[in-house]
Amino acid sequence: QHPERVVVVLDSLDEANINKDSLMWRFVRGKCEDLAEVNTIILSRPCEKVSLLAKKSVFQRRLEVVGFTEEKINEYVDAFFANDPSKSRSLRAALSSRPDVRSLMYSPLLATMVCRTFKVDGELASTQTQLYESAVMAMLEQSTEKAGQATPLSILGELRPLSVNLA
Repeated sequence: QHPERVVVVLDSLDEANINKDSLMWRFVRGKCEDLAEVNTIILSRPCEKVSLLAKKSVFQRRLEVVGFTEEKINEYVDAFFANDPSKSRSLRAALSSRPDVRSLMYSPLLATMVCRTFKVDGELASTQTQLYESAVMAMLEQSTEKAGQATPLSILGELRPLSVNLA
Protein backbone atom coordinates (compact mmCIF):
# COMPACT_ATOMS: atom_id res chain seq x y z
CA GLN A 1 0.00 0.00 0.00
CA HIS A 2 2.85 2.38 0.81
CA PRO A 3 5.80 1.59 -1.46
CA GLU A 4 7.53 4.84 -0.42
CA ARG A 5 7.96 3.25 3.05
CA VAL A 6 9.79 0.22 1.65
CA VAL A 7 13.57 0.08 1.43
CA VAL A 8 15.18 -2.54 -0.81
CA VAL A 9 18.87 -3.19 -0.13
CA LEU A 10 20.86 -4.95 -2.83
CA ASP A 11 24.18 -5.87 -1.22
CA SER A 12 27.19 -7.14 -3.20
CA LEU A 13 25.57 -6.44 -6.55
CA ASP A 14 28.96 -7.03 -8.18
CA GLU A 15 28.71 -10.70 -7.15
CA ALA A 16 25.20 -11.21 -8.54
CA ASN A 17 24.62 -13.09 -11.78
CA ILE A 18 22.81 -10.39 -13.72
CA ASN A 19 21.81 -10.64 -17.35
CA LYS A 20 19.44 -8.57 -19.44
CA ASP A 21 16.58 -11.02 -18.91
CA SER A 22 16.86 -11.09 -15.12
CA LEU A 23 14.48 -9.52 -12.63
CA MET A 24 17.43 -7.66 -11.12
CA TRP A 25 18.26 -6.04 -14.47
CA ARG A 26 14.65 -4.97 -14.99
CA PHE A 27 14.41 -3.66 -11.43
CA VAL A 28 17.55 -1.52 -11.66
CA ARG A 29 16.48 -0.23 -15.07
CA GLY A 30 13.10 0.81 -13.61
CA LYS A 31 11.16 -1.75 -15.62
CA CYS A 32 9.39 -3.34 -12.61
CA GLU A 33 6.26 -1.26 -12.21
CA ASP A 34 5.34 -2.85 -8.87
CA LEU A 35 8.65 -1.68 -7.40
CA ALA A 36 8.94 1.69 -9.13
CA GLU A 37 8.30 3.77 -5.99
CA VAL A 38 10.34 1.85 -3.41
CA ASN A 39 13.54 3.29 -1.96
CA THR A 40 16.56 1.34 -3.13
CA ILE A 41 20.12 1.13 -1.85
CA ILE A 42 22.66 -0.73 -3.95
CA LEU A 43 26.00 -1.70 -2.41
CA SER A 44 28.78 -2.88 -4.66
CA ARG A 45 32.47 -2.82 -5.28
CA PRO A 46 33.30 -0.99 -8.50
CA CYS A 47 33.34 -3.22 -11.56
CA GLU A 48 32.44 -2.98 -15.24
CA LYS A 49 29.11 -4.80 -14.86
CA VAL A 50 27.90 -2.50 -12.09
CA SER A 51 29.13 0.61 -13.94
CA LEU A 52 27.17 -0.40 -17.03
CA LEU A 53 24.09 -1.12 -14.96
CA ALA A 54 24.40 2.19 -13.08
CA LYS A 55 24.53 4.16 -16.33
CA LYS A 56 21.26 2.58 -17.41
CA SER A 57 19.56 2.85 -14.01
CA VAL A 58 16.76 5.18 -13.03
CA PHE A 59 18.08 6.00 -9.57
CA GLN A 60 18.32 9.61 -8.52
CA ARG A 61 21.57 9.55 -6.64
CA ARG A 62 24.83 7.67 -6.88
CA LEU A 63 27.41 7.81 -4.10
CA GLU A 64 30.90 6.41 -4.08
CA VAL A 65 32.74 5.74 -0.86
CA VAL A 66 36.41 6.45 -1.35
CA GLY A 67 39.31 5.63 0.90
CA PHE A 68 41.96 7.78 2.46
CA THR A 69 43.65 10.60 0.59
CA GLU A 70 47.45 10.89 0.67
CA GLU A 71 47.16 13.44 3.47
CA LYS A 72 44.80 11.21 5.47
CA ILE A 73 47.14 8.23 5.07
CA ASN A 74 49.93 10.23 6.70
CA GLU A 75 47.57 11.46 9.43
CA TYR A 76 46.43 7.89 10.07
CA VAL A 77 49.98 6.57 10.35
CA ASP A 78 50.91 9.41 12.71
CA ALA A 79 47.82 8.79 14.85
CA PHE A 80 48.42 5.03 14.92
CA PHE A 81 51.97 5.57 16.17
CA ALA A 82 51.16 8.63 18.31
CA ASN A 83 53.22 7.19 21.18
CA ASP A 84 56.16 6.36 18.92
CA PRO A 85 56.82 9.12 16.36
CA SER A 86 60.04 7.42 15.20
CA LYS A 87 58.01 4.33 14.21
CA SER A 88 55.63 6.59 12.30
CA ARG A 89 58.53 8.18 10.42
CA SER A 90 60.03 4.75 9.70
CA LEU A 91 56.77 3.42 8.28
CA ARG A 92 56.21 6.51 6.15
CA ALA A 93 59.75 6.20 4.76
CA ALA A 94 59.24 2.49 4.07
CA LEU A 95 55.94 3.20 2.32
CA SER A 96 57.58 5.77 0.04
CA SER A 97 59.84 3.05 -1.35
CA ARG A 98 57.07 0.43 -1.63
CA PRO A 99 54.28 1.75 -3.89
CA ASP A 100 52.65 -1.70 -3.89
CA VAL A 101 52.06 -1.53 -0.14
CA ARG A 102 51.40 2.23 -0.22
CA SER A 103 48.47 1.59 -2.58
CA LEU A 104 46.86 -0.60 0.10
CA MET A 105 46.83 2.32 2.54
CA TYR A 106 43.82 3.95 0.84
CA SER A 107 41.61 1.33 2.50
CA PRO A 108 41.16 1.98 6.24
CA LEU A 109 41.09 -1.75 7.00
CA LEU A 110 44.26 -2.45 5.01
CA ALA A 111 45.95 0.64 6.49
CA THR A 112 45.27 -0.78 9.95
CA MET A 113 46.72 -4.12 8.88
CA VAL A 114 49.86 -2.49 7.47
CA CYS A 115 50.37 -0.37 10.61
CA ARG A 116 49.73 -3.30 12.94
CA THR A 117 52.13 -5.62 11.17
CA PHE A 118 54.77 -2.89 10.96
CA LYS A 119 54.37 -2.31 14.70
CA VAL A 120 54.90 -6.01 15.44
CA ASP A 121 57.39 -7.00 12.72
CA GLY A 122 59.26 -3.70 12.34
CA GLU A 123 59.19 -4.04 8.55
CA LEU A 124 56.74 -4.15 5.66
CA ALA A 125 55.46 -7.48 4.47
CA SER A 126 57.04 -8.62 1.22
CA THR A 127 53.76 -10.02 -0.20
CA GLN A 128 50.06 -9.43 0.38
CA THR A 129 49.76 -12.97 1.71
CA GLN A 130 52.48 -12.25 4.25
CA LEU A 131 50.68 -9.03 5.18
CA TYR A 132 47.42 -10.88 5.82
CA GLU A 133 49.16 -13.63 7.78
CA SER A 134 51.03 -11.11 9.91
CA ALA A 135 47.89 -9.04 10.46
CA VAL A 136 45.90 -12.06 11.60
CA MET A 137 48.71 -13.12 13.95
CA ALA A 138 49.04 -9.58 15.34
CA MET A 139 45.29 -9.36 15.98
CA LEU A 140 45.26 -12.79 17.62
CA GLU A 141 48.25 -11.87 19.76
CA GLN A 142 46.57 -8.65 20.87
CA SER A 143 43.24 -10.29 21.66
CA THR A 144 44.77 -13.20 23.57
CA GLU A 145 47.09 -10.92 25.54
CA LYS A 146 44.11 -8.82 26.65
CA ALA A 147 42.20 -11.94 27.66
CA GLY A 148 45.20 -13.49 29.42
CA GLN A 149 45.09 -16.55 27.18
CA ALA A 150 47.78 -18.55 25.42
CA THR A 151 49.32 -16.87 22.41
CA PRO A 152 48.50 -18.03 18.87
CA LEU A 153 52.05 -19.27 18.37
CA SER A 154 51.84 -21.50 21.43
CA ILE A 155 48.42 -22.74 20.33
CA LEU A 156 49.78 -23.53 16.85
CA GLY A 157 52.69 -25.36 18.46
CA GLU A 158 50.27 -27.51 20.45
CA LEU A 159 48.19 -28.24 17.33
CA ARG A 160 51.18 -29.10 15.12
CA PRO A 161 51.30 -32.81 16.13
CA LEU A 162 47.66 -33.13 15.08
CA SER A 163 48.33 -31.87 11.56
CA VAL A 164 48.77 -34.20 8.61
CA ASN A 165 51.79 -33.89 6.38
CA LEU A 166 50.29 -33.62 2.89
CA ALA A 167 53.57 -33.12 1.07
